[in-house]
Amino acid sequence: MALVSMLIAITSYLTSLLFVAAVPSFEGVTSWSSIGNLVPGMTYLEGLGPATTQGTPGHVPFYMSIAATRGNPGNVTMYRNRSPPLFYIHQNQLWHYHNESTIMPVNVHNTTGSGQLPLQLIVGTKPEGVPGGRWRWQGTMLFYENGPQNNEGLFYSCADVNGLNGMFLFLQW
Repeated sequence: MALVSMLIAITSYLTSLLFVAAVPSFEGVTSWSSIGNLVPGMTYLEGLGPATTQGTPGHVPFYMSIAATRGNPGNVTMYRNRSPPLFYIHQNQLWHYHNESTIMPVNVHNTTGSGQLPLQLIVGTKPEGVPGGRWRWQGTMLFYENGPQNNEGLFYSCADVNGLNGMFLFLQW
């Protein structure tokens, strides 16, 4: 009788351990370290240009980054970054993914007030800026469109009127 009680107690204990040790799985993701993979299309945005040194030893590429302390809004810029931020497109909006609780929109602002001058990319706390624009991928290139105009996948990294580095684009027909 004592042996049966002990076996029941051990079985109950082992059953509870197996239940507690279970880890949920979301579409094949079995570890919390890979939970970020649930956002489709999330990627680093690498800049290519005439000054690129791809293929050379010790090459650190230029990545689209945020000119602010990590996880805060600020100007979008390009610099050599060993830990670049992640971006993705959802509902035609480009988003900067910091972590599961901090995801901010990349907004296009007309900082000059003129239609012919460049538009600036700024990460903000809410979607705002030039209305009617949409982000999309064309192959491996990122495009911004507003009506019939688009940037043809070209972005420019330079200083703004205040001397701060930023990313700019021109809309063309």
